[in-house]
Amino acid sequence: MKKMLSLLLVVALVFSFTACSGDQAPAEVPAAPSQGSTAEEPPIDVSNSAQSDGNSNVLVAYFSWADNAVLSDEVDAISSPSVVAPGNVQQLAGWVQEATQGDLLSIQAADPYPSDWDACLERANEERGEGARPELIEKTTQVEDYDVIFLGYPNWWYGVPMALLTFLEQNDFSGKQVYLFCSHGTGGLARSVEMIAEAIPDAQISDNIFDSYEEEAPSSQEAIQDWVAGLGYQQENTGPSVAGRQIAIRSGSNTVLYALNESTAADSLYSQLPLTLEVEDYSTNEKIFYPPKPLDTSDTPLAQEGAGTLAYYAPWGDIVLFYDDYSENPSLFVLGQAISGADLISQMSGTITIEKVE
Repeated sequence: MKKMLSLLLVVALVFSFTACSGDQAPAEVPAAPSQGSTAEEPPIDVSNSAQSDGNSNVLVAYFSWADNAVLSDEVDAISSPSVVAPGNVQQLAGWVQEATQGDLLSIQAADPYPSDWDACLERANEERGEGARPELIEKTTQVEDYDVIFLGYPNWWYGVPMALLTFLEQNDFSGKQVYLFCSHGTGGLARSVEMIAEAIPDAQISDNIFDSYEEEAPSSQEAIQDWVAGLGYQQENTGPSVAGRQIAIRSGSNTVLYALNESTAADSLYSQLPLTLEVEDYSTNEKIFYPPKPLDTSDTPLAQEGAGTLAYYAPWGDIVLFYDDYSENPSLFVLGQAISGADLISQMSGTITIEKVE
């Protein structure tokens, strides 16, 4: 009787872990191989450092089982698709990187996890029980070089993989703006956010978190990129304006970065910087301040972008920082768009500084 109860307990435990793991299954089935290739995937390259795509202010760091296992010949890509690239978290991270044009960093353990899920489950459980901090493959990317970190991970054992904690504790996240995205099973976010907050207490972790049930992750491109846009990262900003002029608006310890467009009005503002002014509340969706000189609005488009828009209201001569949707106005002109810290606009008060980002 005791043996039977023990067996039932083990089965229940394994089932619960499978249900809470967001990077286990199912993920998107890999595309059919091209002519002349085989169904076997090539080994995953774990030696690369962050891939740069232009916006050096943003880092998209993620931990994925697909990037942390060496595939064996016995791996079944149908029954264990998450271990075959791209896994759930890896795929979500790619879409975040595409939207932000930030640098992409895969967090990888020096000792790869088994590609067999049961064996991976067993090791993850042991690491959790021991409070282990697995050694990581050394990368050249330095977290301190970035202001904004998007951090992706799966829910493992109702928390985070221990290797993710290694990464967090080995780097200085002081003052960094951190946005979380997570793939999970029925356990949801569980204790993952709490564990991350404990590991990086000096970071500014947004409570606006993107989480996706594992079965929905492969079809979540639009959802996660809409989430990124809602934070102030628009795909339209991945062109010359982001690579060109940027300004920082600081209120206390909070900083919002804007990419200016090529308009005459934006030129007028840029030529007046740096400025130290008072910001004011106006309505329920905007903050405003008054530059010393009026802006030239010739050849300047009207504001239409939504939350995160930096605009100029010509009749009053004030610059508007929108943190929610607004109505179009024939006298409201767009200057640029927030590319980081858009969720901090509503918290601005008192004296602010506006400076060029060189």
